[in-house]
Amino acid sequence: MDALNKISTIITQEATEIIYKHGLHEILSKYGSPAYQGSYALNLMTWRDLDIYLVNDNYNEIKHFELGKEIMICLRPYKMSYRNEIINKSGLLPEGLYWGIYSNTTFPEIWKIDIWAIDTGQAVKYAKQLNDIKAKLNDANRQAILEIKNNCCKHPDYRINFFSMDIYRAVLENNIMSYAAFASWLNNERGIDILTSNNIE
Repeated sequence: MDALNKISTIITQEATEIIYKHGLHEILSKYGSPAYQGSYALNLMTWRDLDIYLVNDNYNEIKHFELGKEIMICLRPYKMSYRNEIINKSGLLPEGLYWGIYSNTTFPEIWKIDIWAIDTGQAVKYAKQLNDIKAKLNDANRQAILEIKNNCCKHPDYRINFFSMDIYRAVLENNIMSYAAFASWLNNERGIDILTSNNIE
């Protein structure tokens, strides 16, 4: 197993421990149906970031803060961020309620956990996106995605101006197989120059 796949496996195992061994899944299940998404579900993890959708059509702010209290007790985060995209409607994010959780008590490394409480309609859409990605993965493009994500994960524009979905789209739909090729593709497609703004040493 090469280094990047080994890292992905280690981080995925840690995430599984957080979800099941440390009780996060049990807590989330009180408030809806947890759906584990993103790089965890795809086994394409390059850094400690866990994406979760909590599906419930009868959810509200009161329940969300009750959930936040239970997460605080369970994971003892040093930081939690709240967001209400039902009100804000930025169009760039799920239309739901959000907790962004930062914790280093479960493992020595910092874990960032994103929890979005969303309705069934959005959950179906995101599940389809995930399954479409899974269906297109093979050994070669999986390796390319890991390499590109590994180069991008500390970039100052990553998760602000471009996202993992851009990487998946570039690799799986446009056969982009290297970081340099992805940088060129992103500049052409989105007008984002990640090479000149890259502060990775």
